[in-house]
Amino acid sequence: MSYPSHILVAAVLSVAASPVWAICAGNQETVFACSFGAKQVELCLTPTEDRVTYRFGPDQAPEIELTRGFDEITMQPWNGIGRAIWDRVTIPNGDFSYSLSWSYDKMDQEVSGGIDVARGETVLATLTCEDAGEGGAIMELETLSFAMQDAGFCRSDTSEALREGPCE
Repeated sequence: MSYPSHILVAAVLSVAASPVWAICAGNQETVFACSFGAKQVELCLTPTEDRVTYRFGPDQAPEIELTRGFDEITMQPWNGIGRAIWDRVTIPNGDFSYSLSWSYDKMDQEVSGGIDVARGETVLATLTCEDAGEGGAIMELETLSFAMQDAGFCRSDTSEALREGPCE
């Protein structure tokens, strides 16, 4: 049986990964976690409640903790084109937003990930996960994409972000 390459990448990442944080509650699943020096980021999925929780800051003392419903976030799944497989989710916070992304380069076989912090359309900071290629990060945003699709979110074109249905 043949599996799509993004499923195989997810399997490799989830088997090799050990959580940076273990703060996600028992009913949650860590779909993104990595470190930036003394700080970490974690995105927890609560599929039974159609929401995610974003945490950023030092270990055991997050500076930012946001919980958002699926209808409040922007999930841009991989469009199926190009040498890299990727996913991106954006969590809003007033005028600011936090975009978590990961990428797997199929040619170089390298994994990368990080956060873009923006105010409006202006990116203020870009942080690159230090442990992305070392198996210490969790980058399973496609799990969030599938949970959102199960909850009725869809897209009419692969260039679009997921949105509440119906879609063509």
